[in-house]
Amino acid sequence: MVNQQAARPGSERFEELFQAGRSAFAMGNLQQAHDFWKEAARLSPFNEQVWLALLDVIDTDEDRRVCLQNILQINPMNVQARRMLNQIVARKESAEQLHADKKIDVKKNKSRRRGVFARAFILGIVIGLSGIVFAIVLSILIYAR
Repeated sequence: MVNQQAARPGSERFEELFQAGRSAFAMGNLQQAHDFWKEAARLSPFNEQVWLALLDVIDTDEDRRVCLQNILQINPMNVQARRMLNQIVARKESAEQLHADKKIDVKKNKSRRRGVFARAFILGIVIGLSGIVFAIVLSILIYAR
């Protein structure tokens, strides 16, 4: 599974960075581990292990998505990476759908409020006119005698 590419220049530096990242991770220093592994990934971008290690120290779905895509480019048979990537994509699509649904709800609520306001306004006018007509009829009945 590990694509070490030991014959390439800089592989010793890669190993140093990778091991330093492991040590930092073991001591709980996630930022330092991230920095070491990021540099190792820059030196050996086709190393699956370094991308797998980076997954442990990144905290955004967008960064995880990039790591997982890199892993799958290196090793398309990595079922766990594919499953994790599908989960991230599904979460993103779900969040986008929820956002779209909220926009639709806001538009519907705005439309409903306008409708309620229009009905209340018309009802106010009708009641006002009814009051005026009632007063006129009443005054005619009273003064017609």
